Amino acid sequence: MSRSIVDLSDHVASDDMGFVLEQLRPQNVAPARNGESSRGRNAAPEQPFMRKDAHIRTQIAECDAQMNAFREDIEILQNQLDVYAQQKAKLLAQLEQSQAQGSSSTGGRARQQGTNYAEGTFDWDDALKKRMKAVFGIDEFRLAQRGACNANMDGRDIVCIMPTGGGKSLTYQLPALLTAGCTLVISPLISLMTDQVLHLEEAGVEATMITGSTSKTEKNQILQNLRKLAERRVGATDTELKLLYVTPEKMSKDKSFRALLQRLDQGQKLARIVIDEAHCVSQLGHDFRPDYKELHILRKIYPTVPIMALSATCGPQVLKDLINILGLRDPVDGTNAPSLGTVYFSSPLYRKNLHYSVVPKPDKAEQQIAAMKDYILDKHPNDTGIIYCFSIKDTEVVAEKLRTTSNGRLKTGVYNSRVQDGAKHKLHLDWREGRIKIVCATIAFGLGIDKGDVRFVLHHSISKSLEGFYQESGRAGRDGKDSDCVLYYRPQDATSLGGLTSSEKEGSKKLHAVLAFAEDLRQCRKVQFAEYFSHSSQLSVAAWTTDETGALDPCGHCDNCMRPRDALAPRDVTLATWQILKVVDAVRQSGTKLTLGQLVVLARGGKKGAYEVKKGRKKEQTTLDLERVAGGPVDMSKSHLEHLLVYLLTQNYLQEEYQQTAYTCNVYLAPGALSSRLRYMSRESVVSSTRVKIEFTFLTPPAKGKGKKKADDGSEPKVPRKRTASGSKKAKATVVVDSDEGDLSSDEDESEVLITDYMKPVAQHVDSEDLYASDAIEDVDDDWEIHPVRDGPPPKRRRTGEGFKMIQEGGNEVMVLSSD
Repeated sequence: MSRSIVDLSDHVASDDMGFVLEQLRPQNVAPARNGESSRGRNAAPEQPFMRKDAHIRTQIAECDAQMNAFREDIEILQNQLDVYAQQKAKLLAQLEQSQAQGSSSTGGRARQQGTNYAEGTFDWDDALKKRMKAVFGIDEFRLAQRGACNANMDGRDIVCIMPTGGGKSLTYQLPALLTAGCTLVISPLISLMTDQVLHLEEAGVEATMITGSTSKTEKNQILQNLRKLAERRVGATDTELKLLYVTPEKMSKDKSFRALLQRLDQGQKLARIVIDEAHCVSQLGHDFRPDYKELHILRKIYPTVPIMALSATCGPQVLKDLINILGLRDPVDGTNAPSLGTVYFSSPLYRKNLHYSVVPKPDKAEQQIAAMKDYILDKHPNDTGIIYCFSIKDTEVVAEKLRTTSNGRLKTGVYNSRVQDGAKHKLHLDWREGRIKIVCATIAFGLGIDKGDVRFVLHHSISKSLEGFYQESGRAGRDGKDSDCVLYYRPQDATSLGGLTSSEKEGSKKLHAVLAFAEDLRQCRKVQFAEYFSHSSQLSVAAWTTDETGALDPCGHCDNCMRPRDALAPRDVTLATWQILKVVDAVRQSGTKLTLGQLVVLARGGKKGAYEVKKGRKKEQTTLDLERVAGGPVDMSKSHLEHLLVYLLTQNYLQEEYQQTAYTCNVYLAPGALSSRLRYMSRESVVSSTRVKIEFTFLTPPAKGKGKKKADDGSEPKVPRKRTASGSKKAKATVVVDSDEGDLSSDEDESEVLITDYMKPVAQHVDSEDLYASDAIEDVDDDWEIHPVRDGPPPKRRRTGEGFKMIQEGGNEVMVLSSD
């Protein structure tokens, strides 16, 4: 009796079935040799039912693809429907209000039953205005400030949503001056507290803060002052502490401090509790912090103390979560508030004085510095600004290089988590007093910074979320004057941030929103913000309405609104998308996976289609036949193909796969949910089909100058020149040095890397040989040891600097690495 022998190497995983079916199609079967059947001499003839089953499975796959596409279309249409429904509801409310006013003016019964904190008359009106002018130098309230101040004076619980730079701090600082006792402010960042306390002290207001860096002597003095206040032992010569700033960690972990606050409450000297950046309470918020969630104890411990929650981005779901966690009553309208309920105020999020633009980020680090230097010296030579950077090292390098390359004209400072508190305090003073004009910072800087004359905010790299980008860019123009918000963007940054956001809740989804924002060359930036926030946070689209324009009206002054129409080049990229998906499929079938950079090279025909596959502990060289797999290389320039890959990622034709290493989290590209729309079609079907069409807009290449290098317009695929090993009998690998030098720091997150010798002078650090090297071992996009999908651990990276030499070969600079 014969045995059946199963060859495990021939096992086909379920996710490989599409590839197998594709290869079974007649056009993909290799012609028979020497009259031999393509199935082999001894193979059994193919049964008719097998062909029928394969055809049915193909049809099923096509049905699935179409269903996925329709679901995607439905989601997009539903989003648009929601936007216009909100706009209609806003208009109906305005109509109803207008009719009610008309009825009241003609003797009809007014519908106002609650308190109108925004427009009503109160006993403290004159006192508020006089103190606002005397202490803060402000003549008139802005946005929802008046309503929030009145509700504060009336002892109400409050939720106030105002845009970044809208003046939220005044809504609790001004009432604190007219109320007996101390107002407790819970704030997430030392930079915010430092700035607020400095401003209040300059205005003659008794304010202080307690942080982890507060000295024991100073802390004991503050606590002693609070005890005196609780026991009503403040002398005639003593000044009553009006505002105390603490971190959420202080509130959640220091029981003795909470007990002292209870004594203040019992002595009726705890005026109110303010929670800044209140969206951090909710896990649905874009910047959730666990210690914020512990603030649910506030209402239990201090049941009669009014609570005020402030935020710039707090949609209905986050608001509901916030109300529930803090134990507040349901929100009520601040213009018609009944006696019970949490008074809710909101202001338009759109600030017309901010001018948004997304500009191409050069590949080389030196060019990035030069571009920013030239921009600042041209547009804002004497202005104050902030440059947000991706990592700690970036802040140091950017600050130092801007200073040196401008010959000291640009006065820069550094702010990140490794700067000691004393140095941070000095930076605040120097920046506010003009000795430093530009702060190069991570996102730890700027939340709540009250400096009105910031004329520009530059993003050296993209933010991790559009909410974060909105808040960070909102540091500009708080005085209402025109200011610029510039995002420097290149597709490779998607890979750098992808690994960092992989562990965060909805991290990839939020990163895709930023990428879609940056890649969009047509839609007004204001409208993009409005549609995103109305969809992601369920914020009413009316939040982007002003007296002059509707929410969906273009702003008229962002880069997309100002861009000439002839600067855009729409292109049908359906065939290119099909080719990309076929390349990804083919490489994955060989047991490997590709990063964005590797996919760009292979899809364009680079390296003659050669790449390495790891088999156990050995590596095997294999080749991708682009003609057979995809009908040839993608007819597109390197830059255009990079942008297209990011677009396909945001549109679900591609998706990320993550692989954690000892140093970082690598990001690879795989077929996405909508890839089935094209993957199982033949090239001829894709070209002739009218059912699936994908269009992407590129920027028109600049005019070609006479005698200058030909512009890279994507009209021809640029295949790298032939590369050969040279000079030794030993096996050697040749690697062309990529012109796309890595970012200043490609995969370091501020919260992950601690360097004990950080306090060495920044200039010494910047002048080191690895100035523009990545903080990681090397850039994974330039590493052609492609990692296997199923086999063992990834190969060890080659260590640069050992066993190599540089040679000139065919006009290219080549690094030759020894194989031993």
